[in-house]
Amino acid sequence: ENFMPSTHLFGYSDFSYKNNQLSSAGGSSNYQLAQTASLDTQIIFRQGMYYGFALMLVLLNLVCFFIFDEKPFLYYALALTAMTSLLFFSDGLFSLIGIYFDSSTLPLQTLFICLAVGCSALFLSKYLSLEEFIPKLKMLSLPVFSVGALLCLLGWANGNETLLNVSNSIFFGVLGIYFVAGITLFRKKNYAKFFVIASFTPLLFFFDHFVLSPLGINFLSTQSTHIKAAAIAEMLIMTYAVMYRMQAIKEEGVLRQAELRIFLRRQEVMSNRKKTEKLVEDMYLENLIMHYDLDGLEIKLLQYISEGKENTKIARKLKTTEHEIEEMTKDLYQKLEISEQIQQDYRLVDTQPDYIYN
Repeated sequence: ENFMPSTHLFGYSDFSYKNNQLSSAGGSSNYQLAQTASLDTQIIFRQGMYYGFALMLVLLNLVCFFIFDEKPFLYYALALTAMTSLLFFSDGLFSLIGIYFDSSTLPLQTLFICLAVGCSALFLSKYLSLEEFIPKLKMLSLPVFSVGALLCLLGWANGNETLLNVSNSIFFGVLGIYFVAGITLFRKKNYAKFFVIASFTPLLFFFDHFVLSPLGINFLSTQSTHIKAAAIAEMLIMTYAVMYRMQAIKEEGVLRQAELRIFLRRQEVMSNRKKTEKLVEDMYLENLIMHYDLDGLEIKLLQYISEGKENTKIARKLKTTEHEIEEMTKDLYQKLEISEQIQQDYRLVDTQPDYIYN
């Protein structure tokens, strides 16, 4: 029996059709296209399990976004959707929903890779808090991604496969930059450990399959099952990691507020003031306002925090949301340089054990 080979990216055998199937189709152009789904029930079952699982995690992250109003859930849902769409295209499953591609698969594949990398970079920037820890990373990753996108457009317009392959390499180079950033934060933050451990194998498999294999380099000989198995493990770990990260952010917010209260109490003791409800009239608060250039909203936030009010009540009094209060607390924490002062207290305790009692 003769089989018609297709340009399926994960192995030709999955998407081969017998000649009698082609003839029964009446020579339809749909069957002449490269992107055609397999009729093998076992393959369909395995694919259905993977894509059903991926869809479930996308919906789970979207639900978490609407419930908790935390953007990392949304960004991760977008990254999952883009990556799953890339694999969906590679498996030729768009034909199942009536979408057929008349053009070469390589430009479309590069476009899907571009979308997947862009969404992943957006998620990782937020998840790893790179604007806080490595603010200059964007100055490197954004130009590199822009060069890859430009080469993708040029390769698409000219039909130049070399440019498209180079573009794919650059896109995965962007993911490599974020992976190195995760390694940099590996010892400092637990959520960075989750990312590094979860993404190493999938990133290696994707790079081998989409970059090295088209160049004729058989490094790992990665197949569809390898990528999907690694992707499932990564999705499970990262879904848990995002939830862990959100809990860590909440705990960091509580810690900042506690340290803010300690800071205010110490200022009060130094100024011999006892009534926190009259903070605005106290000289030490006036000094804070002048020294740190605090505005009215920040003064009120300081007062409510010093009184031990919960974020829910503070948000209601200031007519805003709890999420906004957490962000304002974080900004105020950095503005008052409390972290440096807490570290100074630790140093004094280490050098003078009786300091804490004094």
